[in-house]
Amino acid sequence: MKTKLVRLIGLGVLIALAIACNQGGEATPSEEEVLISLTDLIIVPGYESVAAETGDLRAALDTLCADPSEGTLGAAQQAWRDTRVPWMRSEATWMGPVMDRRSLGIMDWPLVEPERIENMLENTPATTADDIRYTLSSTQRGMGAIEYLIFADDAPDTLSGPNSTRCVFLMSLGEVVHVEAAAVTEEWTTGIERDTPYKDFFTDRGSTSLLTGQAVAELVRTQVFLIRTIVDMRLAAAMGLRPDGPDLELLPGGKGEHALEDLRNQVLGMRDMYVGHDSEQGYGISDIVRELSVETDDRMKQNFDAALAAIDGVDVPLRRALSERPEQVREVYDRLSDLQQTLSTEVVSLLGVSVGFSDTDGDSLR
Repeated sequence: MKTKLVRLIGLGVLIALAIACNQGGEATPSEEEVLISLTDLIIVPGYESVAAETGDLRAALDTLCADPSEGTLGAAQQAWRDTRVPWMRSEATWMGPVMDRRSLGIMDWPLVEPERIENMLENTPATTADDIRYTLSSTQRGMGAIEYLIFADDAPDTLSGPNSTRCVFLMSLGEVVHVEAAAVTEEWTTGIERDTPYKDFFTDRGSTSLLTGQAVAELVRTQVFLIRTIVDMRLAAAMGLRPDGPDLELLPGGKGEHALEDLRNQVLGMRDMYVGHDSEQGYGISDIVRELSVETDDRMKQNFDAALAAIDGVDVPLRRALSERPEQVREVYDRLSDLQQTLSTEVVSLLGVSVGFSDTDGDSLR
């Protein structure tokens, strides 16, 4: 009788636990649930924010050229900075439409060539959006070219009205950037000449879709390529850690002094993909990793916190910090290297993701 009672009590405990799990327990989300959460709560809203901010930037540039003044110039400069926040944060999701459309070469190529811009303005000025999109190189357009024009020391004098060559070019630049950002967003949300919006293609909700495992791998590879670009191709080169010495030209950013803020938003974007949205249904790559290794998941989160703290510890623009605060830049480099190491070895291994240069050279799966 006693044994039977113990068994009944044990069964009752198991049933109670099962009910508790069904009602309020935290079940591990599936890979598909993670992808849907990231897409619907972070990726698509992120691109919608980019489209909205580029629209505000375009309007600010039009206002500046209609009425050039210190006030309208300052507003245009702030609109440019505001645009970079969601754009850089979206870099962790630069796959699919952004890569298929070659949007980076239209919106924000890392390098700008002022001499080529000046030569073009003097000899064969680009005056329409089509001129900019189809005849100029990536180093003569996008947010980098806008930065060059509106942050120039003589900007208040050279941007002399809506009919001036410089202003016509500037307003057309704003149009091209906004139209491209809106097109990328539309590809994700409704599709452009596609059977399936990319948000459904990416999350296995469309008539044609990526396999869930392929989508997870693509997302992880995008993070690996981004951190590799930041650490190895930019910071290491700028710090002179390569055999050929320091090369500041590989560190994006002109007189807008945005390199440090860009870096912070790039890392925040990566963290978004890893931890997910701050809501009840906010799943991220972390949820998949933690099921396989609590230690690796904890280490990744610690790496993100340490990297962001190091970035926030740099108290002058990044280019100045390289010469005036080298110890601060070194701390940033070391902490980002820790993040790169954990992601590129432990996370990649746990998830069975194959990463090589050909996997992370910017090509999309679609």
